[in-house]
Formats: sequence, structure tokens, C-alpha cells
Amino acid sequence: MALVGGEVVAVLALGEHRNELLLCEFEGKALALSGLSADRVGFWPASESGVSVDGVYVPALDLRAALEQFRSDRASARESAQEGSP
Repeated sequence: MALVGGEVVAVLALGEHRNELLLCEFEGKALALSGLSADRVGFWPASESGVSVDGVYVPALDLRAALEQFRSDRASARESAQEGSP
């Protein structure tokens, strides 16, 4: 979790820990992404499955699937913690 502009925001780890967060809106809610690094910003030819950057295909980031995995991992961790408590 992170505090951004006075709002508590969920942080979704997508890679190795970094000090930077990418803040975006997903399904109407603020979401911070960690583990990413921006090489460049701009506009590139897009398709349904990704973009082409200087002739290199970059697949689209499936935030819905990543968020579902995050929720599933949290639920599993919570269940494990409850099983271990007296």
C-alpha cells in the first residue's frame, strides 16, 4: 500500500522492487504499479495484443489478470496466517 495525495492506494508488484511507482487508474480506482521502469514515453502503433516500438513487439500488460493474481495471493496469505494462529 502507498499513500498518494492523501489517498491509500493498492500497490501491485510486477517485478523487482524499485523506489518508483507508476500510478494509474484501473476500473475507476487508483492503482500503483511497482517493479517497472520506463525506457521511453510516447505513442506507437498499437494492436489488440500490444505495440510495436522501433520494430520490436511489446505485448500488452494485462492489468486485469495481474490484479486477480494479486488478490488471489493476498487471500492465500491471509488463509495461511489464519491456519497458523491458535
